[in-house]
Amino acid sequence: MSGIVVEKLKYRTMLFLKEAKIVDDSDLAIFFVEQAMQLYIKAVHYELFGDIIRGHRLGELLSILIRELRRHGFSNIADKLVEFVNNYRRIFILAEEAYTTSRYGEINYSFDEARDVIDVAAKLIGILEEVVKNVKLG
Repeated sequence: MSGIVVEKLKYRTMLFLKEAKIVDDSDLAIFFVEQAMQLYIKAVHYELFGDIIRGHRLGELLSILIRELRRHGFSNIADKLVEFVNNYRRIFILAEEAYTTSRYGEINYSFDEARDVIDVAAKLIGILEEVVKNVKLG
């Protein structure tokens, strides 16, 4: 698969995370982190399966990745990812919500919420890196 696309998506992920950690607005921080998670999931899917997945909902993107892992015989890895998502369901819902509401000011997020989303994003990236290391196709 095109390493250039994967590298670019992962690079942008890291830029969003970096900005999320230093921005003075918690709403914007969560928006940046949500963007980072979207890009990283898409990068991993492309790296493993050669398809750029469309969409923006984290739950949908993760479901697509999990479904493809199962389809290619990596059910154990998919199960670990499902468990992770279930453990942090509240954070993923908050991040998805922030994708829209942080731009329109309907909800204000706290810095504690932003920190929690940043922490989960870092854990997600770590788990997805393990997925990439353990999934060998072809």
